[in-house]
Amino acid sequence: MQLQPSFDTWTAGFLIAVAMGFFLVTLLLSNRNKKTVPIALFVLAFSLILLQYVLYWTHYQFKYPFLIHFPSVCYYTTGPLLYWYFLNLYKLEKPKYFALHFLPALVCFIPYVCYLLKNLGLDITYIPFRDLSSYYQLQVIHMVLYTLLLFQLRKRHKNELLEFSSIRNRWAGVLVALYALFIGALVSYYISVNFTFFNAEWDYAISILMTLSIYTIGYFIFREPKVFDGEFYAEIFLPNASTSESLENRLLDELYKKITTHMVQNKPYFSNELRLSNLADQLGFSTHLLSKVINQKFGDNFNNFVNQYRIEAAEILLREDPSASIKTIYFDVGFNSKAAFYSAFKKKHACTPLQYRQALKRS
Repeated sequence: MQLQPSFDTWTAGFLIAVAMGFFLVTLLLSNRNKKTVPIALFVLAFSLILLQYVLYWTHYQFKYPFLIHFPSVCYYTTGPLLYWYFLNLYKLEKPKYFALHFLPALVCFIPYVCYLLKNLGLDITYIPFRDLSSYYQLQVIHMVLYTLLLFQLRKRHKNELLEFSSIRNRWAGVLVALYALFIGALVSYYISVNFTFFNAEWDYAISILMTLSIYTIGYFIFREPKVFDGEFYAEIFLPNASTSESLENRLLDELYKKITTHMVQNKPYFSNELRLSNLADQLGFSTHLLSKVINQKFGDNFNNFVNQYRIEAAEILLREDPSASIKTIYFDVGFNSKAAFYSAFKKKHACTPLQYRQALKRS
């Protein structure tokens, strides 16, 4: 007898989590940063897995059977997608045959398509690789191998001394740990399901752990610039009680002068990927020291400090090159988006760049 499809509090909550996953995918894709594309697909894959779980728990999979057998495809994509992100993170070229990493997912996709067409009414008698999705052990082994691969990739860059590299390795370690937590939760399900104590609540608890680990990865990637701007690992600066205030101020003045001289002479702000850690490496400072000097002497945060130089450069281009498009200008001076450029420009001039250019023509 087929059970009547229905939702309860738990399954309704998981359906909301699926919607949140799709929303997170939209956020990751909307920033137009190609480096985050693999993580957007990574989160999308898990959201589809979770959606099939919800359909299974609520018995709606009999009414909407389109995702049955699809989770195995998604599981086989998680490792390659995270590996793809790590290659971007460490600025490494993708191997020539990188697409082969998705071969297991493609093989699992074949029976899924056959089952899908069969559910849609087509007369299909032979389904290749039909039992492959049931071998969860292969899925777990596949993901564990990618965890080891990511760990080795991180280990190869562990001894790099630059501040940026140090933060990047800590960041990579967090991502590997979260992925390992996801795999551990999945393994615990396959072990626990064989015992009599296992019930729906155990299933939900394990799924919550898996959801938190994957969505945390997605959220962290969305906030990635904060990591490399030193805000994610920020520590509180406390003045040394044995140092007089005047001596500290003189030292800060000297350091700030070094920073501003570097900004004027070398113009690092033209780089669209400039982060606090990058500038710290260029100056030979720690990120914490650089952040402290900028906050105390400039009176604002790192982003606004850099943006003042970008806005000044944009003003010159608006005056000297009337034919240049606004998009060309904001990108050339180091901004990644029109919204960020307009916000910083209006903060200084109380008008848009276009209005500023028009005012120049009238004067």
